Amino acid sequence: MTTAPALQIPPLYCPIPSALHPDVEDLNREGLSWISRFVAFADGSGWDRYAAMNPGYLPGYVMPRAPKGPALQAASNLLFWLWAYDDMECDEVEGRQRVDQHILQLSDLTRVAEASSSEPWDNPFLASLSDLREQLLANASPLQVTRWASSMQLYFMANAAAAVQRLQGAVPDLDTYVAQRIHSGAVKPCLMLMDVADGYELPTDELEHPDVWALNEMVCTLVGWDNDLLTYHKEVMRGGADHNLVTVLVHDRGLSLDEAVAAAVDMRERVLWLYMRLHRQVHATASPELRMYLAGLSSWIRGHLDWGLTTVRYRDLEAGADFPDELGPEPVALDPAPLPIASVAWWWDRLGSASS
Repeated sequence: MTTAPALQIPPLYCPIPSALHPDVEDLNREGLSWISRFVAFADGSGWDRYAAMNPGYLPGYVMPRAPKGPALQAASNLLFWLWAYDDMECDEVEGRQRVDQHILQLSDLTRVAEASSSEPWDNPFLASLSDLREQLLANASPLQVTRWASSMQLYFMANAAAAVQRLQGAVPDLDTYVAQRIHSGAVKPCLMLMDVADGYELPTDELEHPDVWALNEMVCTLVGWDNDLLTYHKEVMRGGADHNLVTVLVHDRGLSLDEAVAAAVDMRERVLWLYMRLHRQVHATASPELRMYLAGLSSWIRGHLDWGLTTVRYRDLEAGADFPDELGPEPVALDPAPLPIASVAWWWDRLGSASS
């Protein structure tokens, strides 16, 4: 295992209140039971590490108000699937399958998410994703399942792009990385299941309104960047930190590691500042369903931090990052100016926009 630099991460600012689902232990137990029916880790230690991170606590934090039942469990099971897939098929496996085989598998996964199949899949990730799709069909509308499948396709495409970049030994430039990170963290498929878990369906004209879509992308980005800060040391130790904001800033801006961490914190604070203001703007005239959705978006930002700062998935490694013990009460040094990144500059244009 590679030695990783010990990052010093300052307390991360987040003014969103924390909440945890009262049935989180049930979510965790049932999710572990479900994924274990399909996925066999190479050895007992792999499963022990996976189970010890308490994966069910993340859905418990990010969907704290959803009624207990099969819809919530199906939305939670997606996260169990994503972690197992990341651990066994993506960048944490030494001697992983060749990139061309990996991309072919991503194509198969795309089809499984898109349409039901009677084929008895030999691959555990195809089989488990097919089973998850059937769970969603039983608890969501056809439109909601289509939204989820479409966002999964974007996740698989971003995963393929990252695999090609690794094969080429290339670290993407900042604008390319920021655009990819919206999808590579698989947050958007989870967002598409929030209304499923909560028992309503957000109308398309509200979900696809530019203001709401900007908020969606900001949540994906904030969770992705916060995850990059929390996982940089883990990724370096396992040989795969090229797809990480800290690495990108070091290469693209010529920064030291400490400077890159400071720049990443500044970037997240500027996006969070924008998110809070645009969220307030949208909430003022939102329907009851949209207000529920907006609450779910905020829960994702805070819930990911609550889980990420405590889970052994990120903390229980030698030479790990110096994690803060609590969130910061104020921004480190807030600059409200738009980030000079072309792919997301339009977010700032939505402040003060007309509802059209």
